[in-house]
Amino acid sequence: MSTQHTPAVIYKEPELFYEAKIREEILKRYNIAFEVFMAEQYSRIHYSELMDDSTDESFASKQRLISWINDNTKGKEVRAGILTRYKIEHPEHFENGIWQARYFSYFVHYAKGLLTDETFVKKKEIADEFAKSFKNEQWYWQAVAVLGAKLLEYLYDMNALQTDIAKAYVRQIKLSRQLLKSIGKITGRVVKNYGENYGQDNIEEVKEAILAVKQSIEETFKQQMKMSYEIFKSQKEYQIYLVYKKEIRSDISQIYLEESQLRSPIQFSLPGK
Repeated sequence: MSTQHTPAVIYKEPELFYEAKIREEILKRYNIAFEVFMAEQYSRIHYSELMDDSTDESFASKQRLISWINDNTKGKEVRAGILTRYKIEHPEHFENGIWQARYFSYFVHYAKGLLTDETFVKKKEIADEFAKSFKNEQWYWQAVAVLGAKLLEYLYDMNALQTDIAKAYVRQIKLSRQLLKSIGKITGRVVKNYGENYGQDNIEEVKEAILAVKQSIEETFKQQMKMSYEIFKSQKEYQIYLVYKKEIRSDISQIYLEESQLRSPIQFSLPGK
């Protein structure tokens, strides 16, 4: 990214000095707003909360979308996914290793281009499937949500996020998944041991009871996330985000509107948002 020259002192070039400082502050605010937007809109324990595969079987599935977002390793060969390709091809979107979140809508457009490119997805029928899917309003926004969630987690693992709110959201998500995975392993052993020691007579009841406990714990995690939303509302980062929220959504909408040749703005949002 090209940077504007900032004079070291005011008196020599006052106009350039002030213009550079204003530009710097505006870019900083957009970075904060976009990153908090992504964290609030797309942080979920399960990707199934962001994309519903039951919309239309002819659309690309959540799993197919995620498989192209991620890298794929076959033997010694690694096929770079969308996230890796993006970081390699756009180093200018990172400053000192930190992602500049104002490029999120560009990332969405970039991902759409790859997914509908036969040379990337290897087969024309897959590219056509994604092209058809992106023309559906609901699928589009759900795909954006999954892309946003995966990007956040990818950046978190690289220490490439800059807002405290985004870091906290993703940290909560990852911790919740780890705990649920651990609980799943424990409950699996409980069911196995029960069957070995007491037989299979009441095994289904035991499974139902354990499932109810697991669901209760997961619901507790989700309630904690909602409480976090309320706590963060008083923070400066969140207040900056609110100023730009509609503009951000409108910008992401344009990717769908322009390429689908629609004239009316999109009002679709995720449940509860």
